[in-house]
Amino acid sequence: MGEEYLLLGDIPLDFQKVLMRAFVPYSVGLARVSQDDPKLFTALGSGTLVRKGTHIGVLSAQHCLTACSPRIRVGPSGKDSLLLILRDARGVQLPPEDLIEHKLVSPLSVEYGPDLVFVEIAPSERLAGILAVASVWSLDRDPNEILKQFGGVGSMIASLGIPEELCRTRLNGNAFHRSSFHLTVSHVIEDESITVRDGWDYIDNKCVYPKSSALPQSFAGFSGGGIWSVQVQRSKNTGKLSTGKAALVGASFYETPIENNIRYVRGHFIRSIYDLAWRNFERSQR
Repeated sequence: MGEEYLLLGDIPLDFQKVLMRAFVPYSVGLARVSQDDPKLFTALGSGTLVRKGTHIGVLSAQHCLTACSPRIRVGPSGKDSLLLILRDARGVQLPPEDLIEHKLVSPLSVEYGPDLVFVEIAPSERLAGILAVASVWSLDRDPNEILKQFGGVGSMIASLGIPEELCRTRLNGNAFHRSSFHLTVSHVIEDESITVRDGWDYIDNKCVYPKSSALPQSFAGFSGGGIWSVQVQRSKNTGKLSTGKAALVGASFYETPIENNIRYVRGHFIRSIYDLAWRNFERSQR
């Protein structure tokens, strides 16, 4: 086909925009809008639109819903609407009755969680509106096949999220204006990137901070965002770069401090997001 696959070091920085366009249709920002005070806006984090069986919703980090005070309450007795920030600065506000929070895990620590949540979106005109402009990734896939094809050492990784440091919220009378930025950060899976603790698998993505780094000093707001493994190829005829096959391989939830100009953004990896996290969910559906 006249194509060659590239390593991370061979990819120009401006190709980040191409990666962002490839995965931002699946990416969402999460924010709370209180029904008691519509002007009360709280940024929560990031997430990925996913499908599990017949259920469609947002896969995110559980602490995105529980770390704020008071914690997020959705469902028939809830008082919080969720604002989903989609591609191209689109926003869809979902009332609490349109949402079901599925507690997938019971976190044991901040550093390792496990820290995942699935917020299901009930069928409605609002969901139809979301599906008209966004994409949904199916989690009904064999994690062994995903691991074999996309989880090996040397695989290129693109992490997406909406760090609050790069966003702005401005009140305008009884409404607010939100400027959000979907950040894409590239990594590569190294020998020490993948670890397993108590059956849960994790990926630590390295972020290097040179003097001219455009990386945010804080990844707050990035939590819950998707981690994608992607093949990048270059045409031998034209030299043009393009994305090849790709798969969702994780969800970010924790950042380490910066030490010696390096920090790591930790996420749950393939077996956790495709299998382990859903065992409680599947039992609850029986």
